[in-house]
Amino acid sequence: MAGILVAIANEKLQNSIRTILEHSSIEVRGYCRSGDEVIRNIKLMGGGIVIAQSRMPDMQTIELVEELGDLAYFLILDRQYNLYEFSDCDVFTLPVPIRGGELSGSLRILMQMDERRSLNRTVKVRSEGDQKLITDAKEMIMEKSDMTEEQAYRFLQKRSMETSTPMTEVAKMILNAFSIG
Repeated sequence: MAGILVAIANEKLQNSIRTILEHSSIEVRGYCRSGDEVIRNIKLMGGGIVIAQSRMPDMQTIELVEELGDLAYFLILDRQYNLYEFSDCDVFTLPVPIRGGELSGSLRILMQMDERRSLNRTVKVRSEGDQKLITDAKEMIMEKSDMTEEQAYRFLQKRSMETSTPMTEVAKMILNAFSIG
């Protein structure tokens, strides 16, 4: 799950956000008061989502965006005239006053994006032996079940997910099952 940080110095806005997120069952990892605190926490978490205003007490949020680069997605909440400076950035913006549905909907999209980014970072590289097992099992499935290569791979993938078993183990089981029969 995405780590969400709220970096809003304005207490009234921060409380409003807290209430909306609690009612939407969206968990917040922390509340930050400075840009330095946001940087430190996002780096410790290995990424996440930052909800912020256009200015922090110690820096402009645009500097924060540049500093964190691809580590964080940003949702900037501020008056419409303060959001124009982010039009060329890869950030999401919502004008205040905010509506609960807009905030929670935007956050859910960002959470999905962050989850996808995290999965892409943690993709494991298989050894040649493991890859050969998967390829052999895939070929066996294609031969015995009249599936395409993509269908056979998806079959292996699905069995792996359904049984919470690594794909290489599923491939071994399939090869053993076909070699017995």
